[in-house]
Amino acid sequence: MVDFLVSGVRLSCETKPDLFSPKGLDSGTRILLESVPKVLPDYQSAIDWGCGWGAIGITLAKCNSKAEIIALDSDIAAVSTAQANKELNGATNLVVIASHGFDQVEADKKFDLITSNPPTHRGREVVETMISQSLTRLNNDAVLLIVIEARLKPWVARQMKEVFGNYRIVKRSPKHVVLKAVKMVQ
Repeated sequence: MVDFLVSGVRLSCETKPDLFSPKGLDSGTRILLESVPKVLPDYQSAIDWGCGWGAIGITLAKCNSKAEIIALDSDIAAVSTAQANKELNGATNLVVIASHGFDQVEADKKFDLITSNPPTHRGREVVETMISQSLTRLNNDAVLLIVIEARLKPWVARQMKEVFGNYRIVKRSPKHVVLKAVKMVQ
């Protein structure tokens, strides 16, 4: 069991050795979560893409209890752990779904915010697909907010600019950078 405080929310979560950051909240996810209130405090709907054990989705749900939050992961162990942590923390406005990308999300469903600490270790194609698919799943003026290792910023920023036409650095640490892209009115 790990306990942590982020964005004014205290959570207790189970982790698993085979999931990302099994010893607790990693520094990249922490700076991503600290960025959300500054970037988009009034989101009504959000996705935690690649939820792992659920830190982002549960925090988003607890920070805005009126918002509809979906946590997605293709790993069944991650989905099971995130579901257990959702219940443990009383995140009643969070739905955890086993899904490869948006495959299991209603086709016409759009969101105000998509967040991720993407699995960059799985290769460029995974992250580039995530960025391109996010554009079609965001409402106008909605935000894609991701955290990556600082060394990957040039490639990921270039992809965000190519797909969204914009990107901005929201926050950085010595090891990580939080990038934001906005879906402009079309």
